[in-house]
Amino acid sequence: MKKSLLLLTLMLSVLIAFNSPAQDAKPKKEKAKKEAKADKKEEAKDDKKEAKADKKKAKADDDKVAAKEAKADKKKAKEDKADAKDDKKDSKADKKVAKADDKADKKADKVDKADAKDKADKKAAKVDKKADKNIAKVDDKADKAIAKADKKVSKVKEEKASPADYKAPVDRSQKGPNGEEVRTGPRGGKYYINKNGNKTYLSSLKD
Repeated sequence: MKKSLLLLTLMLSVLIAFNSPAQDAKPKKEKAKKEAKADKKEEAKDDKKEAKADKKKAKADDDKVAAKEAKADKKKAKEDKADAKDDKKDSKADKKVAKADDKADKKADKVDKADAKDKADKKAAKVDKKADKNIAKVDDKADKAIAKADKKVSKVKEEKASPADYKAPVDRSQKGPNGEEVRTGPRGGKYYINKNGNKTYLSSLKD
């Protein structure tokens, strides 16, 4: 009986000792598995975050390049407009000078047909003098017109817009520098209201 009890105790001890490492290894294995899963998840999260940051940076760079190109195009368009305006002014002045030259030539031809040589020479000299005077006058008038136009363009008045200014008729044939509606005041002055609520005049007329 004592031998049987001793044998049973020994077997039970061996069984407990055999199962104990297996039970200890199982939680460690599960813990390692969870940690690996967490690391993988964290790594994927970091990769996603990094990819998002790269995408955002690429978009910002593209926007910057596009803004730079748009600014260059706007500057070129402004320069082309200024050149076209100068060409138009020069063409107008040249036309006036050509007209004065043509008129002077016609008068000179008429004088050349006179019977008396002295009279013809005198008249020719008079015509030449008058032609030079007319050319100088045309040049002076053209310069004044250009100066007046430049002064008119550069002279911009700005003041705080009143509620009545927002109700003035809209001139749809013109636009402000940033696409603002151009309105006509009671005395014919052209103005637009900027984002600061200021009324900016396009001409020297003021209402």
